[in-house]
Amino acid sequence: MRFPRQPRMLQLLAKNSQEAEMAYERLDEALRQLKTDRERAEATENQQKKAGAEAIIRFARIKSAVIGPIFDEVVARLAAEGFFGETVDKQNDASGPISLNVNLSEDDGLSRQGTLQVRFNSDEHTCEFGKSTTANNASTIQIVFDDKHHEFEEMTEDLVREIAEQFVLDLIAGNSSVGRQAPLYRPRTA
Repeated sequence: MRFPRQPRMLQLLAKNSQEAEMAYERLDEALRQLKTDRERAEATENQQKKAGAEAIIRFARIKSAVIGPIFDEVVARLAAEGFFGETVDKQNDASGPISLNVNLSEDDGLSRQGTLQVRFNSDEHTCEFGKSTTANNASTIQIVFDDKHHEFEEMTEDLVREIAEQFVLDLIAGNSSVGRQAPLYRPRTA
């Protein structure tokens, strides 16, 4: 008399089969979602890499078209007056900093040297100005960057020229203005 039990067994098997099928459907859905999330993350990472590469290219263009020529102009003016200046730019590193090194030291022992540097902030895709000066034996060894992050659009000839000129004027005056929080740039008004 096992016949009456078979329908019950079939019902249990059918129920277990449905539960297994639902479990596989949930698993498939979870796997599809995981794959979609992974693809989104990969796309976002690729987009960030592309944006970073484009930012490096923009910085390299700004270095060669704006910053470098102005630093070279300052170096030429210094040389014309008998002082030392040089522009330091590693041409093989598009995202590397560019520096203006100035030495206004005199034979009487006064030491007036400094470096003005512009670097690329890869996290924010901005430019930062920093300086290191030695004026009247008050020396800072490392370059100190200001808190201002300049967007690429801000990196105009006027901005770079004004900051470079102020840097040299501070050296001439003997100011070791590394820690000073005064604004480095005031836009010219017509």
